[in-house]
Amino acid sequence: MPRVRRWLRAGLAMMTVSAVPAWSTVSAPQAPISASSAPAVAASVAASAATSTPAAPAPIVQRVRLAGDAGMPTLPAYWFLPRDSGHPRAQPLPVVIALHGCGGLEDTHRVARRTGSIDEILNPAGTMQARYREYAHWLTERGYAVLMPDSFGPRGRITSGCGDTPDARGIDDKTRRADALAALRWVARQPGVDPRRIVLLGWSNGAQAVLAAIDASRPWPAGTPAVERAVAFYPACKRVVRQHNFKLRAPVLMMIGGADDWTPATRCAMLQNAVLARQPDARFRLEIYPGAYHGFDGTSELHGRRDAPRRTPGADTASGGDALARVAALAQLDSWLLNPAP
Repeated sequence: MPRVRRWLRAGLAMMTVSAVPAWSTVSAPQAPISASSAPAVAASVAASAATSTPAAPAPIVQRVRLAGDAGMPTLPAYWFLPRDSGHPRAQPLPVVIALHGCGGLEDTHRVARRTGSIDEILNPAGTMQARYREYAHWLTERGYAVLMPDSFGPRGRITSGCGDTPDARGIDDKTRRADALAALRWVARQPGVDPRRIVLLGWSNGAQAVLAAIDASRPWPAGTPAVERAVAFYPACKRVVRQHNFKLRAPVLMMIGGADDWTPATRCAMLQNAVLARQPDARFRLEIYPGAYHGFDGTSELHGRRDAPRRTPGADTASGGDALARVAALAQLDSWLLNPAP
């Protein structure tokens, strides 16, 4: 276990060392990094970490509110900005809009402890789940502004009920797509950002919202900026693969565990094949990490989820971090963001 934790720390250090804020600086795609090559990656990373520069300062965090469509609630969100180095920025910031999974954006235990305390003012993002805070810091270190909207809180739910069916949740792909479009419009109005360079990223239920947002078979609202590229971590591809007119509006990188028994990788492989049959020139990259489960990019121990649908009778669905897959996925994400033609 200590060795695994060293790999995790080294992986994050590598991402800091390789940070380049604008993907326009890269002239060719980088070679894919698979989970099977992660030990070699980790060894290389460890050497880099020994000589790495100190981590960038924590980003500026603001709590903001996003106006939704008619009949939709106003969404609370966290807006992360890289801290200035003291020099004027040469170009506007690219932006990542990150969509949370079915467990919600907030840590329910932290929310209960902080309500009415001074920490709410001193540390605005202190109630966020740790994984999302870590990703926000990781992305701002690379020069991105990051917007994380909360789709559940304004609808009276901290989580959507991960074990519920989409119909029982009451917050379906159509709702979350509308939230993503509201976030895109909000970002386009902010000073100092480049509305032509917006990345849409999501995890699990949020990744399904990403697929809904970049579905070219659906009309695109006037006045909404385009998604430049998308990232989907372990979405449930079942519904989309049954949608026979689904096409991509933007390039997508999809990453999923080969052992995922919550959102199986096989369905996403079927989706990739179907999309490429309809759109031979579509840029649909699928990375499957052998042996990794749902939530592999996190740091929690592998555990059974009783709140998730069971694929095997009598057995809990598994979820948890995988150190090797995490290192490989972060490297792949870094490459995808930097690449001018993903």
